Amino acid sequence: MPEPDHAAIAATLPGLDIELPTEPADLPGLPERWRPVASTGDPATRLALATALWNEPLLDVLPEFSAELRTSFFDVRACRVDGESALVYLARDDAGELLTWLGADPAGFVEPPFWEHFPEPLRTFHRQVHAGFTSVELDTFGPMHPRHMRTIAERAGRPDSFPDWDESRPIASTRLLLISSNGGQLDCCVSPDLPADHLALVHEGDIDPTPYGRAMDEMLMLRFEV
Repeated sequence: MPEPDHAAIAATLPGLDIELPTEPADLPGLPERWRPVASTGDPATRLALATALWNEPLLDVLPEFSAELRTSFFDVRACRVDGESALVYLARDDAGELLTWLGADPAGFVEPPFWEHFPEPLRTFHRQVHAGFTSVELDTFGPMHPRHMRTIAERAGRPDSFPDWDESRPIASTRLLLISSNGGQLDCCVSPDLPADHLALVHEGDIDPTPYGRAMDEMLMLRFEV
């Protein structure tokens, strides 16, 4: 199958300005750890170098997505997106459609609300691997960059309180921080009111406390079903 060109990759990232230079020198500010990825001509080697930077404790709790990294992904490109360094990961679904995930430079990490309640492997990933790792949109199918995180209340335009929610749910809208979504009916949230190492999968207002690995694995894998 032909190697995807700039237009094909850009089409998977609507609304973003993506640059895909062929030389590391054309990517000023590229993190030093990413330079071997940018310098290598072989797609499989680029993928191996990039995924080797991931923290094993997170990969260990993402069994389905970890398997896809080995089987469905075939390349990683160093790039600039809206002027910031990033890695774009390339995969194909069962129908051969090109899928991409955008891995943001961890240098751009900013501490979000409820940071102390993020599971430690996810904290390490945000701080050391990718500040965000999403597909299609900057808040979907993976842990979004903290700069895009907001509470259920903030999304509803009621940052101090969302009465319609708060009166009928066990966790207040101001204490559920959106960290991922499928762009439709399912959200994934961090909350200080959840058990340790759990995230909330929120579907049509129902809050399901879920072990963080299973919850994030589900959010990532939903991209293969769209």
